[in-house]
Amino acid sequence: MTPRIPQEHWAEVAALYMMFRDGMLKYAARTLGDEGHMAHDLVQESFKAAALDWEKLRVLDECRQRAWLYRVLKNKMFDHWGETRRRRATPAAPESVADVDTPRTAVSNLLLQMCWKVIDSMPRAQRRVALLRWQGEWTTREIAQYLGLAQSTVRVHLKNARNILARELADEVVFPSEWRDKAPGEEEQDE
Repeated sequence: MTPRIPQEHWAEVAALYMMFRDGMLKYAARTLGDEGHMAHDLVQESFKAAALDWEKLRVLDECRQRAWLYRVLKNKMFDHWGETRRRRATPAAPESVADVDTPRTAVSNLLLQMCWKVIDSMPRAQRRVALLRWQGEWTTREIAQYLGLAQSTVRVHLKNARNILARELADEVVFPSEWRDKAPGEEEQDE
């Protein structure tokens, strides 16, 4: 059972909600893309977290309250993407077995699950960058802007994530040749 929001905070939280709701909804819908229908729920969950932590949040100025809310919203979106990915990791039964190479599909699904397991065990920053890049298909520039990082930092996180995957799964997975370490000064082509 979730905790109840103390009644003495309702008016203050409602005022905060009215101040930031529209911007947060637009931001979440744009960021979620095809899953924009989840924006309202995730914004609501963010304000619920604010209400439950209101004693700490109420003393912050408006700028810091906004930053706190957006950080919580970003984390809620990452949690949503992770849950969605976990649900998709369980392969659905094919409708027509005759048209599917079942052994190859089974092996591919197992290898993919192994990769996601390794990604889930990565440090938080690397995991976030890897998910946005490989699941969300975001460019380095988009990831950098979204996470507030330098593009070079995003590239380092991706390189480290690739190295971890290659090291952990080298015996089971053949990674693409473009995953080789780039020469110094060589840039990614997706900018």
